[in-house]
Parts: sequence; C-alpha cells; structure tokens
Amino acid sequence: MKTKQPFLKKNVEIPKGKEMDVQNIKNWLVHQPHLPKLTDAHIVMFLHSCYYSGERTKETIDNYYTVRAQCLDLFGGRDWPRLEKLWKSLYLMAPLPKSTPEGYRILVYRLADTDPSKFNFQEALTAFFAYNDVRISEDGLVEGYIVVFDMKGATIGHLARVSTCMHLVRKFMVYIQDCHPVRLKGVHVINTVSFIDSCLGLVKPFIQSGLMQLIHLHSDLKTLEKFFPLELLPSDYGGMAPDTVTLADEHMKLVAKNYKDWLKDSEKSIADLKRRIGKPKNQIMELEGSFKTLEID
Repeated sequence: MKTKQPFLKKNVEIPKGKEMDVQNIKNWLVHQPHLPKLTDAHIVMFLHSCYYSGERTKETIDNYYTVRAQCLDLFGGRDWPRLEKLWKSLYLMAPLPKSTPEGYRILVYRLADTDPSKFNFQEALTAFFAYNDVRISEDGLVEGYIVVFDMKGATIGHLARVSTCMHLVRKFMVYIQDCHPVRLKGVHVINTVSFIDSCLGLVKPFIQSGLMQLIHLHSDLKTLEKFFPLELLPSDYGGMAPDTVTLADEHMKLVAKNYKDWLKDSEKSIADLKRRIGKPKNQIMELEGSFKTLEID
C-alpha cells in the first residue's frame, strides 16, 4: 500500500491552463508502482521546475524519489536535535526576505564555524538538503532561485575533507542537476579563495555545461551587482536586509514551529525500488552522464 508522502507542507494551486499537464502526469503515475502517491501540488511543483515539459517532469519525478532512496546517508537522519545543531553552530543558511526584480529568491550559505576539524561534508549535505526541502515547501511556485555561497573562512583543510568524499560529491551533483524540483538561476561564489580552481576541479567531472554557465566567481561583492541589487543582501554584506545570523535564526524558529515532524516524515519520501517495473537501476551511476538539461535565460 502506498503511503502519502509529505514533500510539501503548504498547498500549491494548479496554475490556470495547466490542468491537463497535471492530469497527464497523474495518468503516468498510475503505471509507476515504485513511486509514492503524489498530490496535485507535488505534480505542479515538478512541472513548474521543468518548465511544464511532460517528459522532463516524468524523468525528474522518477529521479527525485529514486535518488533519495539510494542516498539515505544524505536524506535520512533528520532528527531535530541533529539538524538544529548543524544549522546553529556549523552551517549558516539564510533565505533573504526580498526577491530580485525578476522574482528570484536568494539563499545565502556560509560556514558558521570555520574550524576544518569540525567540518563533516556528509553532515553539511544533510543539513543543506533538509534546509532546501523546507524552502521548497515554504516558497511554493517561484520564478527561480539564486544561491550565494560565501567562501570566507574556507581553508585547504576543508577542501581536503571534501576530496576524501568524492562519492558524496557525485551524489550531490546528480541530485542538484537531475532531481531538485526548482528553477536554478544562478550560483554565485563570493569571497573566493586562492585555491578556488582546486575546488572547481573536484566538481567539474560531474557538471554539465548548463550548470557551468550558471556559476559565477566573485573575489568581492562589486561584480555581484550586475546580477541583482546588492541592497537585497543581509546588512553584514552591506545590504538592507537583516544580518545573516538573524535571518538564519528566524528560519530556525520557522522550522522548529512548523517543520520538525515534517522533516522526519520526509525521510519516507522515497521510491520503493523493489516495485520498479523492469530491470532495477543504479540511478546514481546512470545519471552521471545524463543530467537534466538546465534552461538558461
């Protein structure tokens, strides 16, 4: 018996004129016994992220739930005390309150504790994916996301720890490029370090050209201004939004109030691999060379 999966806490209405697109996906899901039951809201989110391409949506839905089933090391362990500790003491993740003129949401990420001996890449990815699941639910249908990674405090020691976990790098890139149900509009790395080429060298084997076009490196904030107004940034970056720590704390309070149980339940949002029709697949390995094509505006 299928279990109704969480995925979205808030309701998302079907945009006008997209009812048939949703129905086509529902008809396809009837013949996919390995996938969980999806509400119309789930389907709309996937369709929206794929610009309402039916075939891409089917692939993304299948990939999303299959990869999560094959990566329980990254999508499990969502106990609140653990996530609270990670978000509070090690990794600051803050959604900015105002969108860009195009309607893109901006998410800022940086290390809270820069001691490389405390850096655990698997835990960083677990915290990252849990955080993004909450944002998808909270934001609903948005035109796109811009991600700002601040490298301040990153050291060769951090890079060394990541380099010993290339299987996790591969999983991360597969998920972001072929599973994540959002429209990614830009990845901006600020306060780049001297060894940035070495950092990019770790991930380049797993990056398709579409994502490469979205990545921009900034040694300071001046070159960031041509992508969105700097006034949207937190005050500690010279913007008009509250400081990053305050924004991260507000997000923590939101999660504590509305998402603690939801996040734990979301561990069940996976495919039942034994029920897949046809030959079993190792989705992680197969998706490496077949990433979803990202649309670039």
